[in-house]
Amino acid sequence: MQRLSVITITRNDLEGLKRTINSVKNQSFENIEHIIIDADSTDGTKDFLNNQPNLKFISEPDDGRYDGMNKGASHASGEIIWFLHSADIFPDTDTAKFVMEKVESTHGNFRWGYGLSSIEREGIPLGIGGQVPFDLTRFLLGGRIIPHQAAVFDSEFFADQGGYNIKFGLAEDQAFMARCAVKSLPLVWPRTLCVFDADGAGSTRGAFAHYRDMGRARRGTGVSVTGKKWMDSVLSFYFAINTKKERLERRIVSKLSPTASILEKK
Repeated sequence: MQRLSVITITRNDLEGLKRTINSVKNQSFENIEHIIIDADSTDGTKDFLNNQPNLKFISEPDDGRYDGMNKGASHASGEIIWFLHSADIFPDTDTAKFVMEKVESTHGNFRWGYGLSSIEREGIPLGIGGQVPFDLTRFLLGGRIIPHQAAVFDSEFFADQGGYNIKFGLAEDQAFMARCAVKSLPLVWPRTLCVFDADGAGSTRGAFAHYRDMGRARRGTGVSVTGKKWMDSVLSFYFAINTKKERLERRIVSKLSPTASILEKK
């Protein structure tokens, strides 16, 4: 069975980091290493990590989350890498085992794949993230986000794509997976693979910002879904408007309190 490297980036989130470390420790899959990339925390994280004998960790300043993720990948010894951020956890003790069995079943042909994420805030479920089944055209147009905490990569395939572009910005996770998808379609598992902490920066981005980012990703890969870049932009804008409309509808409905009235029989 191949080795799995779980990479966790963190900064000044000691309690969230402990939650993630415990989740990885409790996995039934045994051939697993956990690498912590700490961006020079000042909340006691370094002291805590120094007392964890079975963890690989680096604690130093970096150039942002994607620099930290690349750094973690460069220190991974596993054939498969999985980025699970501080405060994010596996949904159950057999999650890693499930994924690694799926990887093994490809008989060496695995490149990358993903599942679903359970989105929570302060322990309260907010929804399920992920695109099942995968639609390359719809993904490239925007609005069908893949939860990168529920994605796994063959380490050589990850390196072949050049890792993350630390200059792209917050949505580089989606841009990176766009580059991956153009090269090789992902395997998709309709199972929750992570519990995602919705307090992260990317969770509160506006719809138009995401669609603009996917436009940049398309241009970066040199891919057009319609054959005409202006038509790609028109379709993307259309989907962005619909996304804004759906979010507004959910916001309005969430504030309503249905009441039942009993009509008296005459």
